[in-house]
Amino acid sequence: MKAALLPLLLLASAPAALAQTVFSSNFDDPTVPAGITAGTATLTGVQDFAGLGATGNTFGGTFLRSPTANVVSLQLSKLPAHTTVNIAFLLAAIDSLDGTGGFPSGDYFHLKLDGVTIFRESLANASPNQFQSYVPAPGAQLARHQDLGFTGPGSYYTDSAYDFGMEPALQGIPHTASSLTLEFVIEGQGVQDLGDESWAMDNLKLSLGNSTQSLGLRLNPFKVTYPNGTTPYFTGVVNGALPLANATLQASTDLGQADPWQNLITLPANANGSVSFLDVPDPSAAGARQNFYRVLVP
Repeated sequence: MKAALLPLLLLASAPAALAQTVFSSNFDDPTVPAGITAGTATLTGVQDFAGLGATGNTFGGTFLRSPTANVVSLQLSKLPAHTTVNIAFLLAAIDSLDGTGGFPSGDYFHLKLDGVTIFRESLANASPNQFQSYVPAPGAQLARHQDLGFTGPGSYYTDSAYDFGMEPALQGIPHTASSLTLEFVIEGQGVQDLGDESWAMDNLKLSLGNSTQSLGLRLNPFKVTYPNGTTPYFTGVVNGALPLANATLQASTDLGQADPWQNLITLPANANGSVSFLDVPDPSAAGARQNFYRVLVP
């Protein structure tokens, strides 16, 4: 068995070669692009989001606007040989998204690649004292708690905007299959109708890369959180496992010495050898000064 030890040891990804764009849309055409399944999302004018972003990558014209709880997906096939995929888009967080906790409880922006979670963080617009788990990378926040149209102004109806092309979790994602499915949704107990809260994306771009080195077993961005009392929750994506093989997340407070490694959960990897662990509780480590995690794979 192989072990990826977290957070003590992280295996670095190899540098990617020049990326090859396989999908790009600014959603300004009169119809939804081929490959996109929009559900109840519609092409909508960007209103006062217009012009936000870096030169050459700004909101403009129309974007694809979705209610919360509606899944938007992109499916691509017959992809050329590659080892990684990069995802970039502008995200509009519209109206009274409620972040983590509070009432209603939970609005989480959730992305899956081939069924594996690659990003899940809460977004909060309704009140400055709400908790938003998403921490933008430097330069990625384009607006925060501003009235950019739609239901606003006033009350809880403010908006935010982000450049997710700068989000490290969405760059250099291991992927080798000739097809892919990318899913976007805001989910959680607090989802509400379009008149109360929504989200939209503009300038969606997917590109493929090829590494000159073996990427091996490694961990994409991970975190350990304590949302309920002192119980730690682990979230992370492990890549480089055998396709469809089981991967076991284990925990210890002293690297398995006096406190043996404990199995927390076992999940199957997908066809690319990736598996996501989403908010896995570790009650045995409650109150511990240090928590260590590792993943065992064949």
